[in-house]
Amino acid sequence: MNGLRTLVVMGSRTQGLLLKLLLEERGVETVCADGVESALAEIAGGPRDLLIVEGDLAGPAGLAELRARSDATVMVLGRGEGEQDPSDPKAVVETACALMERRGAPPTVPEIFRRARILIVDDSATYREFLRAELEQEGCAVTAARNADEAVAALAGGGLDCVILDLVMPGTSGTQLCERFDRFRRQRGLFFQIVILTSQDDEEQLMISLNAGADDFVGKGQTMDVLKIRLMALLRRKYFVEDHLMRLPRPAPSA
Repeated sequence: MNGLRTLVVMGSRTQGLLLKLLLEERGVETVCADGVESALAEIAGGPRDLLIVEGDLAGPAGLAELRARSDATVMVLGRGEGEQDPSDPKAVVETACALMERRGAPPTVPEIFRRARILIVDDSATYREFLRAELEQEGCAVTAARNADEAVAALAGGGLDCVILDLVMPGTSGTQLCERFDRFRRQRGLFFQIVILTSQDDEEQLMISLNAGADDFVGKGQTMDVLKIRLMALLRRKYFVEDHLMRLPRPAPSA
């Protein structure tokens, strides 16, 4: 389990150090904290794969804050429903390692789609709603825009993973809008993907679209399954890069 990092948050120094020893024997880098405040300070110093937290020590408010400040899995120690009994440290460590192995596994297709935040840009209300229904059925959160202004406003709100853009748009071409979106993400350091969706499915339009900044090009004549699998591949690559960057150590604050 090389490279994994755990934070143990326990009031008892002895119990915390015992878990630290057992985890480090399994190759897991482990740090102990004796309360929520010290745990938050450790989280600020770098990402963790798992937080092992004494439930009674943190309390509901402390657990909520730890979850909000870290993307790590949180394992709560206690005797309540859904909590891990802390009386058997070896069992705690076995469960912790299983959680981290599961976290490190490649995401499934349903997990990828449930994470996705997608913007559909198409002037056809019928096709917009058709796409929305298909993607929401897969678990995606979908926003729809009928023109360039609505699309830019949605992008400015942040948090999007992918834009599906019709090539033929009134008032502006899909290629021009793609170039605009590409500049937008580069200027702001964003990493959303751009998919051109069009009935003009030929090699010339493919080259034009990719040169304009599109990440993929799918003809409307293709089946919905083709669009979904191409979209899934783009999102999987995006999430892999983002999750890898999250694991990089943060630079120490300057004096």
